[in-house]
Amino acid sequence: MADEQETQNLNKGEWHVEKALKEVELRGYTRSIRSATISSEVSGRVVKVNYEIGDSLNAELENSNASSSKSNLNLNPNLKPFAEIDSVFVNFDIQSTRIAIAKIKTQLKQMDSRIAYLKKEFRRKEELFTKGRATEVIRDAASQELEQAILEREAVRQGEQSLGVTLNQLLEKKNRHTIFGLSDWVVTDRKVEAGEMIQAGMPLGVIQDFRQLVVPLAVSNEELEAIRGKGETFEAILENQRVMASIYYVNPGFNEQTRKTDIKILIKSDDQNNIESDNKNNENDNNKNYNKTKKSDNKINSFEQRGGLIFVLPVSVRSKGLRVPAEAIQNRYENPKVYVKGKNEPVMITILDRAGDFVTIAENPELPPGTLLSAPPLQEESFFKIDLSTETEPPKTDSPVTESSKADPPVTESSKADPPAKESSKTDSPAKESSKTDSPAKKE
Repeated sequence: MADEQETQNLNKGEWHVEKALKEVELRGYTRSIRSATISSEVSGRVVKVNYEIGDSLNAELENSNASSSKSNLNLNPNLKPFAEIDSVFVNFDIQSTRIAIAKIKTQLKQMDSRIAYLKKEFRRKEELFTKGRATEVIRDAASQELEQAILEREAVRQGEQSLGVTLNQLLEKKNRHTIFGLSDWVVTDRKVEAGEMIQAGMPLGVIQDFRQLVVPLAVSNEELEAIRGKGETFEAILENQRVMASIYYVNPGFNEQTRKTDIKILIKSDDQNNIESDNKNNENDNNKNYNKTKKSDNKINSFEQRGGLIFVLPVSVRSKGLRVPAEAIQNRYENPKVYVKGKNEPVMITILDRAGDFVTIAENPELPPGTLLSAPPLQEESFFKIDLSTETEPPKTDSPVTESSKADPPVTESSKADPPAKESSKTDSPAKESSKTDSPAKKE
């Protein structure tokens, strides 16, 4: 939105001095949104490991028997366990406890029968006591025997409850011999093999959730401000594909090593990307008869759900200097200058860099941010043109160049005949040598 507003201002000729911006690309690599280490709660020998590295925890059991531990952990009861530990001794303990409970139930039946007999015996002796045919001692003895039988039955029932708790503990311990992971998570590390002896608390593997991807970044305060300025959801590039992303969290702690703030960027899934892309197309489309096939062409491409994908987020960060439109600069004889609206005198500037339609200049007290600029005089001949190469052209002179000065000097016939004359002089050299040889003859 900011770039569109700047383009509209340029088209209208509204030129302002702004704070300089620097384009920065934040790069990182994808990670899983969550990670967990699978550990054992019991000791024993590993009987079987059902998954390899890269497998997803979604294999179904052939004969599913839902257990209490699975339901408590909100796991799929039909999910195959990550690993299985030998539970033969726990099975023996469970069998022994069940036998003990059955024995107590038999004792309770015997005690119930005895208590029923003691109740009849007490009523009989109570009637005899009321008629005066039995003594009070006989009646009290029958009453005491009945009360003791009832208390003994209560104690046996408490023992049965204790054995029930022990049985539940053993069953839960047996469930701990089958180690489960979270459904649809992926195994990224396997640290145990079948036949190994393990101890309680020993890590057996690592699983990660790649259904959503995050990218950890270390950013400066200016970069974090620029990311937040993009909105709640913004566009980024993942493996040369356009995706939608958002800030997952900002770590309030400060990293003393990098001197930056640690953040995580959440990459939207394919469905979320396509929904947001469709909504954006609907907002920008004013035609009621919108073609749905056109909408599908603008959908974001799918990407592989794994770690290590290259993520690029371009942001515009505040930098030193000022930014002005290139058309507002007059650069003649390597003296760049701008004109403030309402003033006739130009302001000399120092050019630092150029990016697109804007030029970065050094800060100038005469050009505070927000200053309105006017077009330079003779605008058709004064558009700013800058060459970033090291070679600079020499300044042009104001003296007119005529066609005669551009043409080569005239060549006369005498000048053309001079080179053969030199050759003739070379041919005369043998005659001179002959004259030298004739000199002895003349002396004779």
